[in-house]
Amino acid sequence: MIDIKENISLSQYTTFKIGGLAKYFTEVNSEETLVEAVEYAKKNNLPAYIIGGGSNILISDKGFDGLVIRLTSQSNGSQPIVKMRMENGSYFLECWAGESLSSILKLATESSLTGLEWAVGIPGTVGGAVRGNAGAFGSDMSQIVDDIRVLEIPNSKYQISNLAYRQAGKFQIPNYKLQDCAFSYRNSVFKERSNLIITSVVLKLKKEGKAKIEAMIKENMQKRANKQPQGFSAGSFFKNPNCKDEKLIKQFETDAGMKCKDDKIPAGWLIAEAGFLGKKVGGVQVSENHGNFVVNLGSGTAEEVIMLASMIKQKVREKFNIQLSEEIQYVGF
Repeated sequence: MIDIKENISLSQYTTFKIGGLAKYFTEVNSEETLVEAVEYAKKNNLPAYIIGGGSNILISDKGFDGLVIRLTSQSNGSQPIVKMRMENGSYFLECWAGESLSSILKLATESSLTGLEWAVGIPGTVGGAVRGNAGAFGSDMSQIVDDIRVLEIPNSKYQISNLAYRQAGKFQIPNYKLQDCAFSYRNSVFKERSNLIITSVVLKLKKEGKAKIEAMIKENMQKRANKQPQGFSAGSFFKNPNCKDEKLIKQFETDAGMKCKDDKIPAGWLIAEAGFLGKKVGGVQVSENHGNFVVNLGSGTAEEVIMLASMIKQKVREKFNIQLSEEIQYVGF
């Protein structure tokens, strides 16, 4: 049985600590309660929005005039509840979409399973990470996803999938395999189609020495600590754009001492070169040590974030003829 609450501040449920009130709000930790919440929204003609860990989103100061459904953990004490099996030398780990990415990384490490070390320090849930194809240090979710269960809501804009499914109330629960997910840089079919809600994820991992895994995690954690800001942020604000300017790429590679990957140039470097490190608008600021992080100094508003983002995009476009696009999602605008 779900508990529907009214006029709940959403700022407390986002890593940005920004956002107005949800007209209606509920938390779910199972496929059954998720179906119940979506049916409630449908019955009452309410728009619905799913959140997990609250990273990678900016919620309007006006809030959300509908039902916000928050996926929470199924943890048993400090451990997430997972199913694990081994097949042909690979280990398959199935978990609820509302589990935190950090808790699954911890469990994988304790089980000496490799493939998630890049995720250390990334906030949010497993479902959110799959939806946005989260990644770092040359790896991403598309490299370890095997199978995804999805709540598919009937929508005139999209055809019901032809995948194998089971019925859950008025909705279908199809299984998406890797080839069905349309993964690309920070994107997937689940991000493109608003009627698809990830309910559980199966990750395909490999056995490795625990000491080696822990060393990789420590190295990645140090890299993050050296460049990512303290404070309230949504994570990387802009996607790294494609760049065909060989002179600009060479300048970056000389400055950074590293190669551009897949013709993408880091948005943070472009923003820094545009002179925007530390730039403030009201209570929000571009991080002083990483250009692709917008930080809420404590009193920031969504309107101020939008203003600052617009200024950044204009300056980068004028200086480099490159159009930045947001990695974060806007909610309630």
